Amino acid sequence: MGLVAATLLLAAPTTATGSLIIHITGRFIAEIALLASIGYITARYLTREELADWLSETWRFVKQIFPLLLVGVFVAGMVRSIVPEDWIRTLAGENTVWANALGVLFGVFMYFPTLVEVPIARMFLDLGMHRGPLLAYLLADPELSLQSILVTSKIMGRRKTATYVSLVAVFSTIAGYLFGMFLASV
Repeated sequence: MGLVAATLLLAAPTTATGSLIIHITGRFIAEIALLASIGYITARYLTREELADWLSETWRFVKQIFPLLLVGVFVAGMVRSIVPEDWIRTLAGENTVWANALGVLFGVFMYFPTLVEVPIARMFLDLGMHRGPLLAYLLADPELSLQSILVTSKIMGRRKTATYVSLVAVFSTIAGYLFGMFLASV
């Protein structure tokens, strides 16, 4: 718990580029308050057995999630050096309906677990992808994948699966496009 608290508190402040000055932000203060409230609640309301179970379950999740996160960062680093920035800027650098549909299509065919898609999304953002198509990708990726489409088709049938896939694709595209429009107006 101490390591988690230290990690969160070290990641929360911002630093000025090229200096050792640390700026205390609202996020830093909020994390201190949240960590203090978690400490208070666990000390006051949990028995030793419940606390041990909670920490054991947390450690189990860390062991499951951390390897996926490492793989995601590794894959994002590799893809970033392979894929030319011009491709991403040309295909999804602007907020168009086609760029958002392409983000959805990429999400369908390139299934990534949720923790892996975060570094992938950051990589796309760094390569020049507009935030609208990026949101469309992030909405479609966990919902639609070839694996989930095949399993859903076996359970629900082809017609209902086609309807489901179409609705998710259309609404993800629309949401990404509207989000991109909203960002342009702000």
